[in-house]
Amino acid sequence: MPDPLPAAREPVTDLAASPALSILANGPDSFAGRKIGILVTDGADAAKLEELKSAAEQAQVNVELIAPAIGGVETGNGQRVPADQKIDGGPSVLYDAVVVLASKQGTPLLAALPAARDFVTDAYAHCKFIGYTADSGPLFEAAGLGGLTDDGFVSLDEHSAADFLARCAQLRFWTRQASLADKAKAARG
Repeated sequence: MPDPLPAAREPVTDLAASPALSILANGPDSFAGRKIGILVTDGADAAKLEELKSAAEQAQVNVELIAPAIGGVETGNGQRVPADQKIDGGPSVLYDAVVVLASKQGTPLLAALPAARDFVTDAYAHCKFIGYTADSGPLFEAAGLGGLTDDGFVSLDEHSAADFLARCAQLRFWTRQASLADKAKAARG
C-alpha cells in the first residue's frame, strides 16, 4: 500500500467528550417510532404473532414481517399472513430489534438459508435485542450463535411481547459490545 497523503490540516485529537452528543446518556424513554422485524415461517404460532403485533401497536412500534417467500406464511392456525419483506431483501440492519418466530418445521428451512443466518448474526453483532421462541434454536446453532446467547436474547415463551418491547427501549444491548471486543482480541492472538 502506498503511504497516505499528508493531512491538509493537523487533526484535532484532544477534544473532550460531549455529554450532549452521548447516545447512551440521551437515549429515548420508549421504543415508540422504532421498527421491529419479525422473521416468520410456515406454522409459526399465530397467537404469539398477534401478541407481538398488538403490543407493538400499543407501544407505537412499527412491525414488518420477513418470510422465506414474498408470498408470506401460513401460521399454525392455517391463517395466511402476507410478508412485508422476503428474507433476501429484509436484512436485520433495517430494524431496531428483531424477533425469530419460527415453527419446528420451518426452522430447518431458515437454518439452510444464508440470508436467514446473516439476519441473526448481524442482529447479534449490532447488539440488537433478539426475541425468539424455543423452536428457533436450530437457526441460532446454524448461525454459530448457539452458545452465545446473553440477556439481549429474550425468550417470548418466558416473557410477554410487551416486556420484550420495554427492554428494546434501551435500543441496544450494549453489554454485548464488550463481549464481542474480547472475542475479537482473543481471535487475533
